[in-house]
Amino acid sequence: MSPSPPHSAVLAISDAPATLEPQLRALEDGGFTVETAADGPGALAAVRSHHLLVVVDDRIGTGPVELIRALRSRSEVPVIVLSTSADEQPVVAALEAGADDVIGLPARGRELVARARAAIRRGPEPPAEETVIEIGAVRLDPAGYVVTVAGQGVEMTRKEFELLRLLMANAGQTVPRRTLIERVWGWESTEGKTLDTHIRRIRAKIEADPSRPARIVTVRKVGYRFNRPRP
Repeated sequence: MSPSPPHSAVLAISDAPATLEPQLRALEDGGFTVETAADGPGALAAVRSHHLLVVVDDRIGTGPVELIRALRSRSEVPVIVLSTSADEQPVVAALEAGADDVIGLPARGRELVARARAAIRRGPEPPAEETVIEIGAVRLDPAGYVVTVAGQGVEMTRKEFELLRLLMANAGQTVPRRTLIERVWGWESTEGKTLDTHIRRIRAKIEADPSRPARIVTVRKVGYRFNRPRP
């Protein structure tokens, strides 16, 4: 198989990439170009615009959570964690830190490739044909990936942006929690802590008083609704 073009590159971050040889080979067989980086500043510096996906080995020295947070502070590239843990807590921690998926090791090759493609499909590039959504003082531009409130730019992570876009596109209607989770993360959660955390962060950025939200309101035991301003 001929090498994939640079824009199909996957960056694998691991202290010992040789231990991931079967998984990395599966990605290459699936059509990706795989690049590797060790844990630490070198790994963060290695993330480039042509990387469509970052794969993190959870055995890295600093631990995956801190690395994921550092990645999220500088890039919205999808992140998959390859985990050796049988416990639930490390998986939840990685997802709440911003990982798009967690796959247990040893990972099956075809499943890893399928999950990688799914994560990339949910990646940060917005559909160019989507129009600007403007409700009251909040303006969301999908093509430019820009949110403004009363004309002032507001920084959003990819997940925050996608949540806000989904709520604004359905303004006035309650969007169920399960729908929000499946559309934005692509996985089901029984606790929904990640969703609630992201909603709190969005409120802190767009509400006049985040403790008494007027734009994004909670519909108890159902979901969230973006309110249209009253006439």
